[in-house]
Formats: sequence, structure tokens, C-alpha cells
Amino acid sequence: MGNVSLTSPDGKPPLGGWLPSIRFTEPQTSVLNAAADQLIPGGGGFPNPSEVDVISFIAKYVTPSGREAKWYPFLAEDDFKVRLEALGDEFVRATSARRVQVLQALERDEAEFFGRLRDIVYHAYYSRPEVIRAMNRNLAAAKDYRNTPQPYGYSDVMDDWDDELLSRVRGSYKRTEDVKPVVVPADLPRTTGTRQAHVPPETAEPQPTPSGG
Repeated sequence: MGNVSLTSPDGKPPLGGWLPSIRFTEPQTSVLNAAADQLIPGGGGFPNPSEVDVISFIAKYVTPSGREAKWYPFLAEDDFKVRLEALGDEFVRATSARRVQVLQALERDEAEFFGRLRDIVYHAYYSRPEVIRAMNRNLAAAKDYRNTPQPYGYSDVMDDWDDELLSRVRGSYKRTEDVKPVVVPADLPRTTGTRQAHVPPETAEPQPTPSGG
């Protein structure tokens, strides 16, 4: 069976990301894993991102070449791959301290791209079943955490307005300056708690008086 692109008519990715997902080369995968491991170091019972296959998740959320990256996480395939290749093998082979320096420079000089990279790495990592099990084991506040609705998440953009549909909408409104306050009569009975009927004293039936004895 050939590849089938499952998207909505306006090009929005389906629940779970783009199908088919993009493919990373081996060098691109190595750079992305190295960056992810530096952004979320493993330890304390938690695995490294590279150990739980964040790549396959990220590959579904990078917008394929030829499409506009207008949906979360706003990463376009061609641009993203160029950036990964620019980091290259030097980044992969670098010490942890050097990787931190490179990522800090990226955060300083290209804050928007860094934010998107960081967000998709976090989104991918905390969708992994192995990470969720680690949270259940190691974090008291996360013992009941489940992966629904992860790994799919939500699109971070509203659908475009349907101008043709909006043109058919009819309705009315009252301007704020035309709204008048309601005057409550001073003799209006006021009750608290359960609503009770107001019975004028002159029409009320007399209540029996308890007999002594």
C-alpha cells in the first residue's frame, strides 16, 4: 500500500501528526538525539530522550516539505533539517559543557527557533510510555498520571474563520451604553437560602398554639 497523506481539506495535520511522517537522515537523527539529551538529561530513574525514541514522535510533528508550518510546533522540514545539519557531527561529539554553550547561543541568537525545538522535545519526551512509567514510580504527584491525551496533544492554533459562513450569521446586540440598571423596589421581599412564597400577614392562617400540660 502506498503512502497516504491523511490531512484535512485546509491542510491541517490529523490527530497524531502528519502521515506519512518525515524521515531524518542518520546524522540528523544523531544531532537531534544529542540536543534532546542535553535539554532533558536522564537520571534519577528517568531515561535519556535518545533511549525512548523521541525521534519517531518529532518526525510526525515537523511539517513536511512543501507545506506551510502553520500548526504546532511550527517547524518546517527543510529549515529544520538545515539547522540540524549546521550543528553537525561537531555537536554530537562535543562534551556536555560544550553542547550547553551551543544551545545557550541558539537560545540567545535564535530564541524563536530554540523555543520550538525545546517545546517539541519536551512534548515528545513526556509522551513516551517509559517516561510515564518513570513518573509513576518516582514522583508522588504523578502516580496516577496517564498518557491520554498524549502522545497526540492538541493543535496550538485555531482553525481559520469561515468568512462565507460568518456572512450568513444574523443576530442582535445591545450596546453597553444602552444597558439600563434594574431598580429593585424597596418593599420587594428578600429571602435567603430556599425561595419561599410571600404571604401578607393579614391573609395568613393562624397557627395552632401548643397546649400546655
